[in-house]
Amino acid sequence: MKLPFLLPALLTFSTYATAQNAQPTANFPFNIPMLKPDSTAVNTNDILKKGKPTVLAFWLTTCVPCQVELTAYAKNFSKWQKEADFRLLAVSIDFPERFQKVKQMAMEKNWPFPVYWDYTRAFKAVLPGSLNGLPQVFLFDKNGTLVWQHKKYVTGDELKLFEKIKELN
Repeated sequence: MKLPFLLPALLTFSTYATAQNAQPTANFPFNIPMLKPDSTAVNTNDILKKGKPTVLAFWLTTCVPCQVELTAYAKNFSKWQKEADFRLLAVSIDFPERFQKVKQMAMEKNWPFPVYWDYTRAFKAVLPGSLNGLPQVFLFDKNGTLVWQHKKYVTGDELKLFEKIKELN
């Protein structure tokens, strides 16, 4: 009698475990065009270099947990940089009509890490889970292999991320 309840639970867990271990469908550094808040065009091939752990933090201007998460990173960033060699990029996946808000928030918040806008929303097609649910964070090791990802945000998640970063140094 317990088998009908156990099977769905096992399938759910195996799907979750598989999603957590899935790798991007394109190779790091992905070749994705983006914009800086000042509208300067960049490509991930030029800004994402192998050699040190890389954090990609995806956010939207309308996502309050995203802003709280990035603020937590900003609060700890200079201390973290002294303890570990890594790069962190905040990547907005807002729709085009929100780009002015991306620019405004980047300037107002003055986050100490680079902010970019994925205006083609190409990361959705490349990263596991299609960026369904934000904020989402992806941690790549120095070779560009996805080693950890996290969806949503609660206070303290930033400390878990930093522990993972330190493990890679």
